[in-house]
Amino acid sequence: MKRNISKLFVHKNYSIRKTLELIDSGARGIALLVDEYERLVGTITDGDIRRAILKGMSLDDSVNSIVHYNPVSVNQSMTRGEIKDVFIKKAVKVIPVVDDSNRVVDLITISDILLPEGKENSVIIMAGGLGTRLKDLTKEVPKPMLKVGHDPILQHIIANFKQYGYNKIFISVNYKSEIIENYFQDGLAYGVKIEYIRENKRLGTAGGIKLASDYIDKPFFVINGDIFTNLNVEDMMKFHVENKFDITVGTRKHSFQIPYGVVETKSNCIKEIKEKPTIDYLINAGVYCLNPNLISFIPDNKYFEITDLIDICIKNDMEVGSYEIMDYWMDIGRMEDYNKVNSDVYDLIATDKADD
Repeated sequence: MKRNISKLFVHKNYSIRKTLELIDSGARGIALLVDEYERLVGTITDGDIRRAILKGMSLDDSVNSIVHYNPVSVNQSMTRGEIKDVFIKKAVKVIPVVDDSNRVVDLITISDILLPEGKENSVIIMAGGLGTRLKDLTKEVPKPMLKVGHDPILQHIIANFKQYGYNKIFISVNYKSEIIENYFQDGLAYGVKIEYIRENKRLGTAGGIKLASDYIDKPFFVINGDIFTNLNVEDMMKFHVENKFDITVGTRKHSFQIPYGVVETKSNCIKEIKEKPTIDYLINAGVYCLNPNLISFIPDNKYFEITDLIDICIKNDMEVGSYEIMDYWMDIGRMEDYNKVNSDVYDLIATDKADD
């Protein structure tokens, strides 16, 4: 996974306040002191800053006095096993990765090492909505945390991606985000690595994607956090890549029966009457594969729907694909949908076990 590590760089003239702001925006709990050539000089953690404040230091003081000047680092040529040994011996959670010139090229966490490597493609789960259509159910919890069977919807989504090897998860959060973050934490207990995209305001189904742009350089998934499905996501990504689409929209066949006889006319003459015909059409299923270059079309810090992005792609003659979902799928937007998926879930689990 690509990371724009430069956003975590601080220099000797920085104040503690500015360093803290970088740590907060970088969401890694660490900042890296580098020289003019981006060579690693030291590290500062949020814990270092808390301890400095407790000792009476001002946020306007220089960061120099709280830097660890002999930081733990690993070389980019080291194996996963060698890096794991460093984590164990040094008892740290995050380590800068440097090249042979000591230039910082990446940052690695303990969960990166403990988890299987998995697929390179990331998954962004949009879980920041209010869930107003479910009324009383979402007064206390965000909709993705409503339970289907024994586990939250969000846990089912993560588990489905994990079984196909997609374990790099971003969750875009806003409404009651602390419930989601406290439950899943870093994802290690669920066999995945989770990072949170924290929306300071609601950004829609695509606005939050922009906040993850520094970490994505391969085709990636986006899925709404209220979708329950056992979709074969590996087949969908393969379809996206092989057809060279810029964006692939997961679609679902939906049937609607008109409750009347439909009259077809020509020159005021009735040619045919179809009694209560059924119309089949494809709907947007809230699951997408995107190429990373599309992120450049998403505005910064603005409410932006993924349908807006799709419209831009179509107007620019880009390749927009449709992948029809034949697996179980339910958008949990209404109470009847929620009740239906809860009545179906145990049969689905039993079917999955029978297939193992």
